[in-house]
Amino acid sequence: MSIIVKHHHLCIPISDYLEQVADFTNPWDERAYQSFIQHHLYETLDEGIVGMVREHRDHEYVYLDAAIRYPLENQTLK
Repeated sequence: MSIIVKHHHLCIPISDYLEQVADFTNPWDERAYQSFIQHHLYETLDEGIVGMVREHRDHEYVYLDAAIRYPLENQTLK
């Protein structure tokens, strides 16, 4: 099975991000980023698979760059 990878870029107010990942001991851990992205995919009915997520933040926003994998059925790599 082949996959295609697309990057999703999100800009989230810090307060919204922290509220969403409140159950995490460290909200600045990749597991928290992945959880946030997974919830975003669920809400948008996106069936992609979350991969690596990179984070950057300033005093107002969290910027997430998520690699999302999409399986391609009946395709082979060439």
